Amino acid sequence: MRKTFLLLLLLTYMQLGCATFVEPVLFESPVALKEGQAAVYLYRTDLYDLKDAYPFVFLNGESQGALEHKHYKLWMLDTGQYEWMIKAGSAWDELMAVDDWEIREKKITLDVSAGKYYFLRLKPSTQAHVMGWRDAKLELVAEDNAIKGMGGNALSINNE
Repeated sequence: MRKTFLLLLLLTYMQLGCATFVEPVLFESPVALKEGQAAVYLYRTDLYDLKDAYPFVFLNGESQGALEHKHYKLWMLDTGQYEWMIKAGSAWDELMAVDDWEIREKKITLDVSAGKYYFLRLKPSTQAHVMGWRDAKLELVAEDNAIKGMGGNALSINNE
């Protein structure tokens, strides 16, 4: 019995030793731009009780994964027009709806120019009768406001 336990313990340690921990990339300041590109950041401001609601992000109709609590997304884009869409992130959001409205999609379209930084903020509603991301605002904000709001947030890897 003891040999079996030690063998299982050894195998567990071997598997843990093979796992690689990826250090999160915390936001400190905007990234350096490559010639001909722009940087677009998307971050969320949260009410603490919404930390487990993960809205899904779409860029020009393609899924970009969920935007988790205390995370941000970054795209390096060429000049052009792009549309971001945010949708409710879980069935829980749908179940918590207190009326017959559907969970709303939030969209924003940007004309992106090379050499510029853009900061999109997803801000949940603070209305007492509204749950989750229902009447959230998806808006373009000034760089200095975004830098304050994103401080300490981790880069969100596409996690579909």
